[in-house]
Amino acid sequence: MYGSFAGGLAAVSFICFFQLCGLCLSAVIFTRESPGPRVLLGSVLGSVCMQWLPALTGFALGFTRAGHIAAAVIVALITCGTLIWAKKSGRAVTLGVKEAPGAFLRHKFLFFVLALSVVYCILVPRSFYWQDNIIYSSQATYGDMSMHLSFITSLARQGTFPPNYSLLPGTRLSYPFLSDSISSSLYLLGASLRLSYCLPMLLAGCQVFFGGWLFLRTLLNSDKKAGLAFTFFFLNGGLGLMYFFGGGEGNFSRIFYAYYETPTNYTAENIRWVNVIADMMLPQRATLFGWTLLFPTLYLLTRAVFHHRRRYYLYAGLMAGAMPMIHTHSFLALGLVCGAWLTARLFRDNGLSSLAVRIGKLLIPLGLIAMAIMQAILSPEDRNNSDRLLGLFFSVFSLWAVTLLLLMINSLRRRKLKPIIFTWGVLLLAALLLALPQLFTWTFRQVSSGGMVRGHFGWVIGDDNYLWFYLKNIGLVWVFALLGLLAADKRSFARYCPCMAIWFVAELVEFQPNDYDNNKLLYVGFLFLCCAAADWLWCVLELIPQRAAQYAPAVLLAVILAAPAALTLGREFMARYEIYGTGAMGLSLFIDDQLPKDAVIMTDQRHNNEAAALSGRNIVCGSPIYLYYHGLNYYQREQDLRPMYEAPGENLSLFEKYEIDYVLISDFERNSYKVDTAWFEENFFKVFDDGGRALYGVRAES
Repeated sequence: MYGSFAGGLAAVSFICFFQLCGLCLSAVIFTRESPGPRVLLGSVLGSVCMQWLPALTGFALGFTRAGHIAAAVIVALITCGTLIWAKKSGRAVTLGVKEAPGAFLRHKFLFFVLALSVVYCILVPRSFYWQDNIIYSSQATYGDMSMHLSFITSLARQGTFPPNYSLLPGTRLSYPFLSDSISSSLYLLGASLRLSYCLPMLLAGCQVFFGGWLFLRTLLNSDKKAGLAFTFFFLNGGLGLMYFFGGGEGNFSRIFYAYYETPTNYTAENIRWVNVIADMMLPQRATLFGWTLLFPTLYLLTRAVFHHRRRYYLYAGLMAGAMPMIHTHSFLALGLVCGAWLTARLFRDNGLSSLAVRIGKLLIPLGLIAMAIMQAILSPEDRNNSDRLLGLFFSVFSLWAVTLLLLMINSLRRRKLKPIIFTWGVLLLAALLLALPQLFTWTFRQVSSGGMVRGHFGWVIGDDNYLWFYLKNIGLVWVFALLGLLAADKRSFARYCPCMAIWFVAELVEFQPNDYDNNKLLYVGFLFLCCAAADWLWCVLELIPQRAAQYAPAVLLAVILAAPAALTLGREFMARYEIYGTGAMGLSLFIDDQLPKDAVIMTDQRHNNEAAALSGRNIVCGSPIYLYYHGLNYYQREQDLRPMYEAPGENLSLFEKYEIDYVLISDFERNSYKVDTAWFEENFFKVFDDGGRALYGVRAES
């Protein structure tokens, strides 16, 4: 758990090696890109290789050091082979700077991107703070960190591949675990748990910020518009600050001291549109690593669709195919973006762009009215789980599919279908060839277990008026975005229209048991809304005659709109919650050093379970806050824990059923159950006791 200097050096060398290979591959593949995009794409490619190659070798060698050596050899061979081919074919290979030395300074907003990356890099280590043999979390990571640690440590310690849930032994881990396996690799090689957890996140955060900037700059074709859109997205915050004004100094200061009472996350007033950095990128590793791949893919797709780089369709398809087990929601969101842009392309090829834009703009007010009406007429039960909503979704989806088919038939008659096949068809084929094995091996298994896909109305609006909910949560950016969509010309509307497809799907269908998690789709739609908002706002500001005078109100407005996010990030910087104390650390070190890697330990269901999170061992049944929201059937195990603790002598068959090797009794277990401690003392073998935690071996050989 503490690692070693040699292990840390090996881990850092491993990640740097993959980064170097990614940069070399990017130098060959993206020769027509400028140095900035080429470096970013190479870095992302290196990270993806580090996630996927140990997984592929894991099927044969397990998640072991031998498997990682094999993965490193494979990426080295691929890189060397690619460089040799490039040299023989005369292909230019360089990461050198083609721009003038001062060119970077002309992109002044990049300094803001860099500054925001630094802020994030300060927050990550504070979200997993280790001091005096105590582990602290920040506010945002208090809930999720233990789950991710259990994935990281169990994969590294047990080496089983495909991995199982250590929180529910015998159940295949279908969560997008590659967002955690990259840390498991470092931990396996000997790095400390904190370094293994934080280092990939630091790299990923920078990839997300620069990838987001690159995509926005390319889609909007303007530094100033991209700057506003970037600020709107990453420093998002609505009108939640109004609840902290008045009522004395204490009302405002609770932003920094109360638990989850910030301007961007205040459930008491249904402020749920959380800040992207604080509540998405810090605690949700799958979202973080999914965006590291999604944003560069959107950049490549933008270059392919709007800049006519046909080869980029293939590259975008390959990157899309790597997404499902990194972040399934990003894969789904990218599919909706592709569907929207393909539809716009077919309308254009058939000379129907103007008609499509008029229909699209008409759907915006009609859609808002329809959602308000649906909210009024749907019962609370139908809002939460309704086959009617699924029926509505599939009806609209079928109408879209028929429209797409008719457009393709007409394109065939006009001899314009062949370019579609060799661009979008290539993207689809590449993505499906890589994605389908993942989906059938992992994702569809979990979806088929029930409760994962259902009709649901209006995300988490609750009893709030539909329009008021989004106004107070997203704020003026939402208004600017709607105006931007309505005022957009044909070309711009075609670029921003994916937000409509994503919003429609996310407001009617849920793809997981937790209502809140649909924001993983909605935020991708929000990214396009930010583009529409920035575009419209700059068009208004350009009415000011003097160019210099346009920037002052833009900066002032951006600062005002970013204030709630800044306060939330300040709260995150100050927050510190003890999640594993000295007792938990001592026990986890004993388990890690002394117990078999595949040992099953019976504990209560606390979320901060040191046996699972810090030691990587299996426990009988983990916390419902993890298992329920993953759609897993854990109910029988949960019920069986009580009789095993309270009447163990009468339930020895359950100990055999769950193959329990050790039983933990601490204050947590005593608070959860009426533990028959005397029976355990008399019949099992105590292997650890620090006065607060006692660990008993079930069998003599334990």
